[in-house]
Amino acid sequence: MSRARAAAVGLLLAAGAGCEPSRQPPVDPVEAGASPNARILPAPLASETPDLLDASTAEASTKLVSDDYGRLVMSEAGQQSPLPLPPAAPLPEDTLSPRELSGVTLEAAFRWRDVPQPPKTPEVAVEGLQAAQAVTGLTWRIELAEAGRMRVQFTSRALPLPSGAELRARHDVYGEALLWPGLTQYRVLPPGALRTLLGERRVDVTPLSSGSARPVGEGRRLDVDVRKVEVHASLGTLHLELGKVPEAGEGGPLLCRALMEILGVDPKSPECVAGEVPLHASYAWQGGGGVGFDVTSVARRTDLVSTDMLMPPPSAAFAAAGLPSAQGGVFLSRDELAAFRAGPLPLPASVDPGAPGEGFVAVNQTDELLYLLVDGIPAVAVPPMSERYVSGPQRGLYVVQWRTFLGESIEPPQTVEMPARLVRSAAEEEEAANGG
Repeated sequence: MSRARAAAVGLLLAAGAGCEPSRQPPVDPVEAGASPNARILPAPLASETPDLLDASTAEASTKLVSDDYGRLVMSEAGQQSPLPLPPAAPLPEDTLSPRELSGVTLEAAFRWRDVPQPPKTPEVAVEGLQAAQAVTGLTWRIELAEAGRMRVQFTSRALPLPSGAELRARHDVYGEALLWPGLTQYRVLPPGALRTLLGERRVDVTPLSSGSARPVGEGRRLDVDVRKVEVHASLGTLHLELGKVPEAGEGGPLLCRALMEILGVDPKSPECVAGEVPLHASYAWQGGGGVGFDVTSVARRTDLVSTDMLMPPPSAAFAAAGLPSAQGGVFLSRDELAAFRAGPLPLPASVDPGAPGEGFVAVNQTDELLYLLVDGIPAVAVPPMSERYVSGPQRGLYVVQWRTFLGESIEPPQTVEMPARLVRSAAEEEEAANGG
């Protein structure tokens, strides 16, 4: 490009940069505090990423447009290398030709470790527990387009973002767009923000490293040939099984990049290649604990809807801050929780003056977003330094457990009598961090 043309493009971009978004939602109260991951992160988190893009790169990113195949290209200079998304600016309008795309649809779920079982008492209602498990499984539905697009739908009540929220990504930028349920708003997630989004309901940037990878064998999963890779980084280790699924094309690396980001590894990792899809991931954190991720089904498609892959969709307004509402973080209704037991167990009145008349109060005195499991089922997510009242469980004995979503902290299970006041204290957190 000539210097004169470059100067003209720069002036046009500078003029466009002054536009402010018309709507901005309030800041999520969980996101507003200090990051609670200091115990395991190698460096403090930053809520902004001013040096992810220098001035010239930022200008180039605003000139990205889509070709008929959904690839992001420069309007005059042709296809470019992937660029990191700037967090504080709206995305340019996205266009795709109105046609069906080839690719794959995946059903997947996060898998928690060391999940406790309910007590062995005759009052336990297996059918009620199974019904609750069906709606709180930590599930994603993922569409990967061969042309290089990814759409992740949150399909569980118990994920850190509400059911109906989406992530979208495209192969020629690094980072994702988070969409509100109903596609009314979107927020840009720069590279490194996915870990804190899932683990803390925050959009902070985890420092990324190149990590180191080594092959650890081959095998099969879901009738697909896989290569096994072990990736090491400062936060822990990731065991990946990458399946050969040619139909995924350039969409396959997008899911791989997302899983790498959760480990704190740069999405530029050479392990993420076209035609491969992560079918299994297992994280082991440096300070202990871990979490798994499994694809449970793979369906080849030739009818993916191109407009479902737009990033952002035309109906969504840019949000510079905030997150979709989690509606209090209680995942089950009063009746669903009552169905955990066939009937109440005769117990003496609680001697705890803080216990409610029924159900339980979950008190989180730590600086982490914590889940409370009841009989192995996620019942509520409690923000840092907060408490939640949950009604429904009948009087009786239950097994409860505190944990973080990504499994950095997994507390030993406890058998308790309900009604109860269940407290996770900061002193317990510090003792666990020190290996006590």
